[in-house]
Amino acid sequence: MGQKNLSLVLAFLTISLWASLATFGKLLLHLPPFYILGAAFMIGSLPGFFHPREMFPSIKTLGWGVFGYFGYHFCLFYAFRHAPVLEANLLNYLWPVILVLISPLFFKEFKIKIHHIFGGVLSILGCFILVTGFSFDFKTEHLFGYLLALSAAFIWPIFSLGKKRLPQTSIWTIAGFCFISGLLCFFTHFLIEPRVVLQWHDAWKILVMGIGPFGIAFYTWDIALKYGDSRIIGALSYLTPVLSTFGLVMFTNEDLKSATLMAMFLIMSGSSLGVLDIFPRKR
Repeated sequence: MGQKNLSLVLAFLTISLWASLATFGKLLLHLPPFYILGAAFMIGSLPGFFHPREMFPSIKTLGWGVFGYFGYHFCLFYAFRHAPVLEANLLNYLWPVILVLISPLFFKEFKIKIHHIFGGVLSILGCFILVTGFSFDFKTEHLFGYLLALSAAFIWPIFSLGKKRLPQTSIWTIAGFCFISGLLCFFTHFLIEPRVVLQWHDAWKILVMGIGPFGIAFYTWDIALKYGDSRIIGALSYLTPVLSTFGLVMFTNEDLKSATLMAMFLIMSGSSLGVLDIFPRKR
């Protein structure tokens, strides 16, 4: 398997794991968000302690990693506090589109083509329908929450593309990013959130979340971006809300409505257009 094909497989694995976050988020809704994030980040950092010398690179690289990991989740979870969750999620789901469209700003060899733009439009429309059910309504009292969600949507692609331009480091630096981000999350938890007595029925969910979306997914995302085309990986990321919805329907008894099915069709169509570059043209 070539590097590009491997990067696509790892990107899809990452997207599948991240899609489970909505399900875990709903199942753990009764716990303070930064407590959950801190514990998950710490679990995700554990593999790096087998390679402690490689966990903490230069201050510049470490700062960039913490900016992406902590900054993204900080904005996203605070957006949920200041705006309706569904509407904040819609803005957050713009990050794959932003990643595709800003790739040329970081790498001149990446050119945006008409099918990237058209695929992005279809996917944005699909996300709109998926999380709103045709009832999207901005309210000025939620403006701060919307701005936070939009900040999250920009932070993750900027972080991902910017890291690709930094000097290559060991994959175990991801563990360092997770460790420092976990410390910051716990610090935030102790400052602003109520104390928690963790029960086993919650502990195993946090453990699985730390191993999957906050562990394996971060490492596979890093490898995928190192060796793959960020535009194609960004287009595949449009599948995240679709897979996330399936998880909610299967594990939290959410209803699958006609609007949801229409949104899935639009997002799948947009994703397909975005990955046309995978197939070589015939001479």
